[in-house]
Amino acid sequence: MPVARKNSKAWLEERLIFMKQSDELIDVRQLLAASSIEEHCRLAENYFARLKDWTHHLAKPFGSVEETPQLLINFAIVLQGLQLCPGMTVLEFGAGTCWAARMLTQLGCKVIACDVSASALQIGRELYNRNPPAGDRHPPHFLLFDGHTIDLGDESVDRVICLDAFHHVPNPSEVILELGRVLASGGIAAFAEPGPEHSKTVQSQYEMRTSGVIENDIRIEEIWHMAQQAGFTDLKLAVFLVEPRLLGISEFQEFLRGKGHSLDEFTKATREFMQNQRDFFLYKGPPAPRDSRYRQGLTGRISLSPAAIAVREGEPIKLKAIVTNDSKSVWLPANAGTGAVMLGCHVHYAAGSVFRESYQWIALTSGEGRRIFPGETVAVEVELSPLPRGSYVLEFDLVSNNVCWLAINGSQVARVNAEVLRPEL
Repeated sequence: MPVARKNSKAWLEERLIFMKQSDELIDVRQLLAASSIEEHCRLAENYFARLKDWTHHLAKPFGSVEETPQLLINFAIVLQGLQLCPGMTVLEFGAGTCWAARMLTQLGCKVIACDVSASALQIGRELYNRNPPAGDRHPPHFLLFDGHTIDLGDESVDRVICLDAFHHVPNPSEVILELGRVLASGGIAAFAEPGPEHSKTVQSQYEMRTSGVIENDIRIEEIWHMAQQAGFTDLKLAVFLVEPRLLGISEFQEFLRGKGHSLDEFTKATREFMQNQRDFFLYKGPPAPRDSRYRQGLTGRISLSPAAIAVREGEPIKLKAIVTNDSKSVWLPANAGTGAVMLGCHVHYAAGSVFRESYQWIALTSGEGRRIFPGETVAVEVELSPLPRGSYVLEFDLVSNNVCWLAINGSQVARVNAEVLRPEL
């Protein structure tokens, strides 16, 4: 039951003074019930607003040797489970000072960094200003959260990521509903959080005692119940271990054979670590079909005619190509930007040296183009710009824009011998 109070702000301030002066174990449930959502948001803002030196937060995830492995491994676990591809809109909920948001921007995502603290987001802006992502990347959007409603449209983001932030939320069921609302069908929400005894740890007690911030317990059964009410259809948990087990050669070989004491020790250490760690993924409906923004499994076949051609200098080189999508991914059209699949040509001198890599890309369908589905075959009229007089090998490969050349995945290239002759007098 919520604690009765005439002035909850004054009560909370008195309670914080009492907690700082007391050895009493703080019950996070009482702290949650003692004040409004707005007051908890104010405390979160105060936590960042009082910072005089931003160095540690600007350096994250490399702020300290002690915390870096946990931060990076959690981020890696979540990153793999999110099944990201360039161009996706990703909401980082509880972004704090935005170190993960910046990494997601570098990966080519359209990032929305959302937090209740305007001061934290200001540090995030400074992080981007001081260390902007390399290359042409989508600029981030910084979004202040009022504790209740995420100011985004329904099904407006492809993915949600939340790193060590959900356990600070005073109204988890309301937030889960909001995350389910803004996440598109087929989307994934990923969380890296502590476990069911988090509030009782020494550090959590210290943070609640000195700052009044929420250090809630994460009980996955309760979260799954909330998630189902929010439209999520599945939940998966990651099992991992931050600290590696270091083995000698013989122990390592035994481990690979599934034998020996080290295998039992590894299992025991993992189980002990997982007692108070919850990295989990919420899924909203069945996954969308994979497309050519994903590199994995992206392959195709090319057939060209004629196998050899001679043209006069100044004339274009015209060929016919038959291209088949033999992967399980939908190929995006030429106007799609990232992930657009086209026929690309490398030009080599007949003697073997390179004339020009990535000489020309040709759309697989005419006009604005359309998607090419698994198993589909298309005929392509190829017209290459004129080459200087000489003997060449034209090497054709399929390319997914900003993703990869498909030969990297094992697709066979097709070659044509080309002779460019002196123009007729």
